[in-house]
Order: sequence, then structure tokens, then C-alpha cells
Amino acid sequence: MYAILDPDLNVCGVLDLNGKGCKFYNDLRSVKIADDQGKIWLDTLQISVPYGYRETEFMAQGYHLLKQANDGFFYCYRIIDWEDDVIGPTHVKNVQAINLVAWKLLHKIVPAKTFNAASSQTAFEYISQGSGVEIGNMDFFGGTKSLEFSAGNNAQYWLDQLTRQFSVEIRGYVQVYNGKIVRILMDIVEELGESPGYRLEYSHDLLGLKRTGSDNEMYTKLFVYGGTNSKNEIVTIASVNNGREYIVDEDANDLYNNGNEFLEGYIVNDSILNPSGLLDWGKKQMDKYNHPKYTYEVDVAHLGYQPNLGDHIGVVDFTMQPELTISARTIQLDESEANPTNNKVILGEYIEIQAVTPQDIWELRAKASQAAQAAEQAKAYKIEYFTPDGTDFADDSEKRIIIRVYYGTEDVTSKIAKEKFIWIKINADGSHDTVWENAHKAIGNVLTVGAEVVGSTLRCQVDNGLTDPILFATEEDAAYFCTLQMAAPSGWDDFTKSVAQYAQVDNDRGNIYWSQTYTGSKNGTAISSYVITRTDLTGAIKDRMWAINGGHGSHFGIEYINGQMWIWSYYRDNNNKWHIVKFKYQANKVLKWGDSSIVDLLSVNAELRTNLDVRNGYVLFVVGKTDPAFYVCKKSDVLNHHYKPIYTAKGSDINYFGTEQTYQSSCLDYPYVYLTSGSSTGADQRCLYCFDIRSKSLVYRIVYTLDKGTIEEINNHNEPETISYYYDSNGKKWLVQGFAFGNEDIEESQRTNQLFRINEHTRGEP
Repeated sequence: MYAILDPDLNVCGVLDLNGKGCKFYNDLRSVKIADDQGKIWLDTLQISVPYGYRETEFMAQGYHLLKQANDGFFYCYRIIDWEDDVIGPTHVKNVQAINLVAWKLLHKIVPAKTFNAASSQTAFEYISQGSGVEIGNMDFFGGTKSLEFSAGNNAQYWLDQLTRQFSVEIRGYVQVYNGKIVRILMDIVEELGESPGYRLEYSHDLLGLKRTGSDNEMYTKLFVYGGTNSKNEIVTIASVNNGREYIVDEDANDLYNNGNEFLEGYIVNDSILNPSGLLDWGKKQMDKYNHPKYTYEVDVAHLGYQPNLGDHIGVVDFTMQPELTISARTIQLDESEANPTNNKVILGEYIEIQAVTPQDIWELRAKASQAAQAAEQAKAYKIEYFTPDGTDFADDSEKRIIIRVYYGTEDVTSKIAKEKFIWIKINADGSHDTVWENAHKAIGNVLTVGAEVVGSTLRCQVDNGLTDPILFATEEDAAYFCTLQMAAPSGWDDFTKSVAQYAQVDNDRGNIYWSQTYTGSKNGTAISSYVITRTDLTGAIKDRMWAINGGHGSHFGIEYINGQMWIWSYYRDNNNKWHIVKFKYQANKVLKWGDSSIVDLLSVNAELRTNLDVRNGYVLFVVGKTDPAFYVCKKSDVLNHHYKPIYTAKGSDINYFGTEQTYQSSCLDYPYVYLTSGSSTGADQRCLYCFDIRSKSLVYRIVYTLDKGTIEEINNHNEPETISYYYDSNGKKWLVQGFAFGNEDIEESQRTNQLFRINEHTRGEP
């Protein structure tokens, strides 16, 4: 998953493979700290996104992509190149991005200056000043050096020079607080990574492993030269090396060159003007050139673990003569979420080889075994517990314990099957209550308990159950259902042709109830009213009634009791105060406040848009549009005139950006809340969100592009007004997504109101 940041480094969107944001393709993050020439730092990202999403517009100049890597750090990438491309029938936008630290340094020119004895800290602080990049962790190393910064070069150029000269390793990252980047940091250390005890045995681990060897740049005699001093002379090491301008390695020459004539080469570092410093640098370079070079390219999937940049990995290569036993390091990582087969780990020997004696091979194997056991026992999940009803279990009331599960920073609760949540009860004497545990198997991530757990310890273990979402739907799962009749029935006047704000299907009796905002003659002085039209399942009109002062009509619920259909809704009284009510559907009735058929359930202080979940016995209330708040109450409490929300959530909990999207309507099929949004002109995305109200976890999101052949727009007015659902006679659930389209006659103001059925998939369905 990637977060999108705007030019002010605020989160403005999400790229996600699991339906929680815009999908993406062909992402590849490549970060490198060394090559066969020494220390370097490169950190780049490439990614592609399809057209038709709100996020697609952000793949351009000024925007950034944020990713949390396996090492726990957040890395930010500034988009530097973007192009539009067509892959088969799909239009995509391809972008190239670089680490924000590098982008900042590339755009900062370093003033000319000479240092006679500069430490690494002095040098790096000098080139980064004024760039907006702070130095985080920094080791003191390399002594002091004579440095001359010539005019006209940017800070990134000098970072490359100093990285090689001081032989350091760089990490460029950011700190994030409340969804905003607060610091841009650069660590400058002698060595990144750790030594976790990983071992790679070339003779056995051939699958997914490629070894590349080369002695093209193998030297056992190196001539070492520096820069040009004030006398216009090239600095050498002769004055501090017994008059010789070169260094040799006789042992390496005997081992790799059979004691023949030395293999000669030369190296130059024009930024070193001190002979002693030049000699120290030359000796370090000899360690890189005095042997054949090998790199190992490893498929991460085959490796079985995810190393971090700089990690030490033992390499045992019995196929080489002599046998190679070294401690190599990860010098490059290639990572892709969309195409994990592209994940690569490059192990290199650019650092000094650590020889391993034959008897140490057994120690390597022991360490690897210990690491494997630790990895097997460790869980990749982080578990959060919520107790919305408190933790005093001795008060005889039931309490809920809700689990939310994260993998890194990603909420993966919706991807875990119920049976993978293992609830454990430990008695006061330390024993397991196996009877209780067996009775609470496969109940999922919500546990309801009472006084029976007083004095006990409750835990939840998440078994390895990370997989696809439990529920999922795409635009391709939609199919045309019906169109609200557009011509007025014979004899009707005051016919409403506007957008259908909401629709509820009564499948058992073959009816659909549609709501439209009403402003006709019956409205009088009412502030806002709506008309309810009853049709058959084809959209053919049967009759209608008016709810004067009943609000906008964007949410309501239906309940059939003893031969009578009841409407649950919010309603405004004659003093402009809001109420939660239910009333009978009565054909041709003009309903006004005070009518005896209105049952006043609650008096409320806000416009609580209302939806009823009859099947599970809950009522959903929604307040606000920018960051809508969702409240779920028990139906029995509301009928008893009690407003006691037992679950709450906000749009921001599921990455719903209400400032950029037009909220339309919601419904509840406990524990899932469905939300639809989108403007009439396509200025923002047309979306459907599904989330679990208990854990506030997004299950999936559909971004309607209207190009899949399932939902086809009529003209440029395409407003996703309504979301509801119904169960058919076989118990199959169907989501109902309503769209208000423009008329085929573009000059006609009448809306074409259509419903589409969505086949929502449950994991494990055929």
C-alpha cells in the first residue's frame, strides 16, 4: 500500500491492491547502498495506475508517494516523470519517483569552500544546510580530511562524493505524524542493517539464486593518486609509503594469481589532498580489488525471509575452489507489492571479506537454525484490543472485546477468517479453561462476555490466516436491475422527475420504495420534504405518498409488520426540531407532523440520517458529510426511546476523504456498513465503501469507472445516489447501487434513475 501526498506533504489518497484505494501495477522500489566500485546511495520508485480513479490525477508534478518498508521506516518519493500509456484496453499513467531526500539535495547548490581538516559531520552538515533535509543518526568516522567544494554542483553530487570518500551508508526517510510528514531525515552511518543469523548455502539453494563472478577488475598492485594540490602537483602516497606510489598484496597475489607478476591497476580520488589520508583510503580500496568479485541475486520468495538493506548474511559456497565461506551483505533491494516475483536481494562483497574457517560452518548452520525457529514462532501481526463497554466485568453486564489486526501499518482485520481468531481464557490458578475455549471457537474478532470471566485472563491469538478479504465485490459484479418509470401514470399531476435519493427493495412482496426530494405545491412552507414512490421490481409505478418536512429523503429503512409496511426515517417537527420516527406507508397520503400514524421514537439534536437493519436488529444513524460519523444502536433500544450507540466510526477511519468526495448515502447489514459517494458531474470519484463497524476496518472499496460494460452512463450526469441491499428467496444477498443519470435528451432536466444489483462474494464461494 502507498499513501499519496500532496505538494504540502499531506495525505490525499491511497494506492492499494485490496480494494481500499486506487489499484496499481508494476511497482518497483529499488534501493542500493553499494556497487562494485564502493559506497553509493540510490533509492527510486516506479509505479503505474489505471485511469478513472481520483488518485490518477495525483500522479503528476508536485505529488509524492509514501511507503513503510520492512525495516519500519517511512520512505517518501517525489514524482519526477510521468507518462500516459495504453496497455491493451486499459489506459494507465506510469510514473518515476526518487527519494524525497535526494530530490531536495538535487535542488540545492553548495557554495564553494575549502576545509583543511573537515570531519564527516562538518562535511555532511555543510552540503545539506538549507536543503530542508535534517541529519538524523550520524556516526563519527574517517578522521579529518582536506576537502574542496567547487562552485556549481548540487548537494546530491557532493553527497555521492562524500559517501565514497568517508565510506558511509545513507538512509533517506521521513517522520510521519497525524498523516503529515513532519521531518525529512538522512542517516549517515558506518553500516546499515543487522546480523540476524541468516545463512545461504549456494550448493543447496540453487533454486531462485544466481551467482555472478568477475576478475576483470582484480588487482594485487594498486597505484594510488589523489587530487591536485596548490602547487599544481598530483598528490601521491610516496612520502608516507617508503617512496612508493603503489601498494601490494602478496598473499592475494599468491592465492589468486599463482604468485606470478602482480596484477596492476590504479585508483584516483581527486578530492583527497592529504598523503596519509590517501594511503588509508588506498588500503581500504585494496580490500575491494584483491580478489574475484561475486554477487548473489536471490529471489525473496525462495529466501523465505525479508532481509533489510545492509543485513549480514552468511554465504557458504562449497562448489567453489577453494570453498567460499564469507559474510556478505545486502547491498541492493528490489521490492514490488503488485509483482512479488520481481522482489530481489543482491548480496555483494564490496566490504572487506570476513573469512570463515571450516569449523565455523557448523556455527553458521546453528545460527541459521536458531533464526529459523525464532521466525517460525514470531507472528507478523500486531493486535489491538478495544473494550467499548469498559473492563469492569464484575458489574453483571455484558462487555465486548474487539480485536483489530495490523500487518505493519495496514489494517488486515477483514482478511482474517473467523476461525483464525483463537480466544484463550486462563483461570486464576494458571490453567486453561478448555470448556470455555471450545465454546468460543470461530466466533471471530468480537467477543462478548460477562461476569464469568472475572478473575481470569483473556487473550486472543491470531493464527496464520492472512488471505483475501472475507467479502469482496467489483464493478464487474454489477448488473442492471431496473429503471424508475419516467412517464407519469394516467391522471397524475405534480409528478416528480428529479434524482432518486434512495431506494429499498421489498423482494418478498415484489415492491421497490424510491425517495425523491419534493418541492411541489403540497410542500407549503416546509423546509425540506420528499415523496416515496412504490413500484414493482421492474420500476413500474404503483402509487406514492409524501413526507412533508421529512427531510431530504437520502436515507430510510423499511419494515413489514402484520400486513403493513413501515418506513423508518428522520423527521422535522413544526418547531424545526429533529426526530427519529417510523410511519406507515399509505398510498396517496400527504403526511405531516402531528399525524397519528407517525410514531415518535427519539428527539435528537442533529439531522440523524436513518437506516434500519431489520434482519439483525440494529439502526444506523449518520451525521455529517465531510467526515461522516456512523452510530449503530440496537433497534430494541430505539423502540424504547433510548439512544445508546454501541458501535461508532468515522469516515476518516476508513480513509474516506470527505473534503474531496460527495457523500450520498449509507446502509447497514451488521456488521457491515456500506457508503456510496460521488458528484453528479464526475468531479470526484464515484465510490462504494464497505467497512466493519465493529473494528472500523475497511473491507473493500469500488471506484466506479463506468467502462466495464456493467454500469453504463447515459450522459455526463452520473450520480451514485443510493446504496441498499436485499435478500432473495434463497437467502442470497444482493447489494443495490442506484445511479441518477441524465436523460438521453441532453436538454431534458428529468433524471434517469436506475438500480444495479451487485453480487457480493463471500470467501470460499464457488
